Amino acid sequence: MKKKIFTLAILLSIIAAAGMRAQNLPGSIWTSPQSTTTEGRYRSNADNFIRPDQYTGVRFDKWFGMVAFNDRGGEEFGGQAIATAGFATKVKSVYIGAFYSGNFWFSSQANNYSERQFTTAPDGGVTGKTYDVYSAIDTSPKPINNAALLIGVADMGFRLTYRTNHQFFNKDDIVIGNNATGFQLYKNFRSEEGYIAPQIAWAMAKDLTKNGIRPYAALDLVFDRNARKSETAGADASGNSGERIENSENHFDPALSLGLGGYTFYDKNSFRGSFDLDYVLSLNIYDNEYSHVQNNQYKTEKIKGTFRVSGVACTEQFFVSNLLTPSLSGSWSREKLALRFKLNFPLLLTFEEKSPMDINTSTGKLFREGASEVHNAFSFRPDLRLALQYKIIPDRLTLNTGARIQTTAIYLKTVDSTYYINGNKMDNHEQTRKVHDNSFGGNQQSGTSFVSRFHIGAAFNFTENAWVEAATGVTNAFGNEGAIEIFAEGGLFSFGSILVALKF
Repeated sequence: MKKKIFTLAILLSIIAAAGMRAQNLPGSIWTSPQSTTTEGRYRSNADNFIRPDQYTGVRFDKWFGMVAFNDRGGEEFGGQAIATAGFATKVKSVYIGAFYSGNFWFSSQANNYSERQFTTAPDGGVTGKTYDVYSAIDTSPKPINNAALLIGVADMGFRLTYRTNHQFFNKDDIVIGNNATGFQLYKNFRSEEGYIAPQIAWAMAKDLTKNGIRPYAALDLVFDRNARKSETAGADASGNSGERIENSENHFDPALSLGLGGYTFYDKNSFRGSFDLDYVLSLNIYDNEYSHVQNNQYKTEKIKGTFRVSGVACTEQFFVSNLLTPSLSGSWSREKLALRFKLNFPLLLTFEEKSPMDINTSTGKLFREGASEVHNAFSFRPDLRLALQYKIIPDRLTLNTGARIQTTAIYLKTVDSTYYINGNKMDNHEQTRKVHDNSFGGNQQSGTSFVSRFHIGAAFNFTENAWVEAATGVTNAFGNEGAIEIFAEGGLFSFGSILVALKF
């Protein structure tokens, strides 16, 4: 017992020092139809089998498997249809779970080309040679694929997750254009877009005390890519040679998540009350390139920000956020009826620096030009989730319903603005000032308006080892828009997602 208390003290001290985020581990991976319709308050084995903190609750002798189908795909998939599958087994005392969700290579950018010879040479090329000719290059990301592997041992879970929609193009000695715009030979052409996001997560899968506590930690490493550069064969349309950066807007977004894992402070008369605390520390780190011209040659330099030829060409920037979420939850059940709620109190503190930069045409170095801003912001947005389960036919048919209410955010922001001309600080300039920007939801920050949402779903058990879950079309899935219609098209008998699960 002393060892458990000591371990808990160490974990709590780490949490207090580093902070914690509400990441509902592993909410970023997958939610079953039952979890979706109850706003995460009633998870099923189809959720828990791939959770580092809950896999021990999935009981089977040899294996567990599930498949799911979703015609909407959620926000991340842009409404596209997706497929989901999972499998778990045990090898001696080691639990192994695997998961996939995505649309494989749906709408991948093929960037088709033709092989042809030119009687009139393309810019930079020669006649009589065969070139690979592209009309245009597109790396806009469309396919999305998520995969995870969970290893459970000694009442702990370790999960490696990989998410991506990244697309990449890198070719040498190609021609781009058409008969109307003309043809240009490129020595090399490189373009990429999308994210690559590995995650490693750890959690206790057994309560540390009789009242709960299952701490978790997760490290997300999100590489967001958006860049394009090329080098023409010979001078380009501006008469310059060398590798040219068209845009370089990559950023690295690491995030550290820590959580307490729930502490039950009340358990009487069929009611249980719990407290939880979660935190995330996340950053946006920029390391990009920009081009400048010297003696009709493109030169490449580094920038701790973003570069784009059009608009504000160079911007140095940095972002960090701390999200601390205390929460209260409760559950009550009797006979056929069960109720649950969770009330989150997310406290978000962000810091951001932005400095527009210009390029010295003689040296190619950057200097500040315009209003450099430091943003400090705080927001508070209570989030209430409600759920109801009713056993229409005990051990066979269960009705799942859920609702979510998010208030408008209380949003407090200060902007310290300092104006620069030719890299010199202008203390008396009208743009050197501090602005207080406070609101209740409003248009100050995306995702801060009032939301009210409702779902209905069901679960049917064929046997103890085989069941189906479904989320119906009875929902105002857009948050505040649209009527909730029970029997209309897209209503009670229209299923947005269906899951089939087996265990033996």
